[in-house]
Amino acid sequence: MRTLLTFFLGLRAIMLIGSAGAIVGALLMFLQGGFYLAEAWHIAVASGTGFEHASERQVTVPVLEAVDAFLFGLVLVIFAYGIAIGFVFTLPEGYGRRLPAWMKVDGIGQLKASLSEVVIVVLIVMFARVVVESGGNFTYEMLVLPASILMIAIALRMIDLGAGHTNGDGEELGKIEAARAKNENHSENGQH
Repeated sequence: MRTLLTFFLGLRAIMLIGSAGAIVGALLMFLQGGFYLAEAWHIAVASGTGFEHASERQVTVPVLEAVDAFLFGLVLVIFAYGIAIGFVFTLPEGYGRRLPAWMKVDGIGQLKASLSEVVIVVLIVMFARVVVESGGNFTYEMLVLPASILMIAIALRMIDLGAGHTNGDGEELGKIEAARAKNENHSENGQH
């Protein structure tokens, strides 16, 4: 039994492959963001005597794409750290208190929540890019992206409302169920 447990705990090292992949992805995203900024700089400088002759739209789109790439790269760094420290390595005693709050990973749920939030921000940046590229020629099809952002945000909010509370037996309750259980306890005790 002990050797089987040791074998399964040894499989944690496989997660380092995912962590290394996330770091490689982050480096690629930072590189891509740098290329977008170089493109924006080239457009601004090559379009005349300076920035005043560059079309605002021509410079804005690559800058928005760069912000998008840098943001996703940062999230990949956080994912890589979260996988390595949260699931593979154990931090020395007291070291966790010195870490900034954004580097403290409590579990896979926190990593998924971070990814979901970044997806929303990336979609917002994409929508801003579409608006800039349209040049004022708006169509109804452009409303699909903000509607998607709204639906994802509502779904995340609903998930957030349904997590994090437990009853006396340690079972998880949503906030609504927790309030209902609290009201039932008060009415059973004769309190209003």
